[in-house]
Amino acid sequence: MKKVFLYLYPIEEFTKMFLFHNDSLYDEWGIERPLPILNNTINRRYREKGYQVVFALYPDRDLYGIQKKDEDRIIYTDISFDEASAYDAKGNQKKDFVPKYPNEKLLIEQLGYVDELVVGGYHVMDCVKRVAEFALQSGINTLVDIDLTDLFFNVYGHKDYFDMDSYSPEKFKMYMIHNFKDEDPEFAERLFNRNYSSPVYGFTTQLNKRK
Repeated sequence: MKKVFLYLYPIEEFTKMFLFHNDSLYDEWGIERPLPILNNTINRRYREKGYQVVFALYPDRDLYGIQKKDEDRIIYTDISFDEASAYDAKGNQKKDFVPKYPNEKLLIEQLGYVDELVVGGYHVMDCVKRVAEFALQSGINTLVDIDLTDLFFNVYGHKDYFDMDSYSPEKFKMYMIHNFKDEDPEFAERLFNRNYSSPVYGFTTQLNKRK
């Protein structure tokens, strides 16, 4: 059985959005740095459990913040980051910008035959969801590890929840609904179910799974 963990777009532009602008603040405030924990979690959840780790990159950007092992693979999108970004090289917002996404089919084809696919990376409600849904609709047993999307930077410090060795959709749901403790419990669950209604998140029945 071929199992793959696919991590989308670990590039500097995305990663630095979730890091302190001044690295010394982690020490000053007594907060663990996220990237060593991210790397350790990928290793323990996936490499050590027989998954091939694959990173998807834009051809005009390098891997950032991730420790690539010799056995890992890198695949590339059919568009550049500059084509996908709403901002130009000088940081100015592009006029009349229309979002352009990588071709999900070309990404999945680069993986070859896959029995089980777990997807993480940037961003959980957008590119990660799009790629995972395409894989699922193509007949691959697919799940998004929400812990290892951009939401990682929100959850990794919560020791009562975050486990470097495993991911559980059910545990994630309980954790998220608990965060709405000031809301009506039924409303909190409805909100969660609306936001995570896609079967790739693992909270509803998955369809088109390969037999």
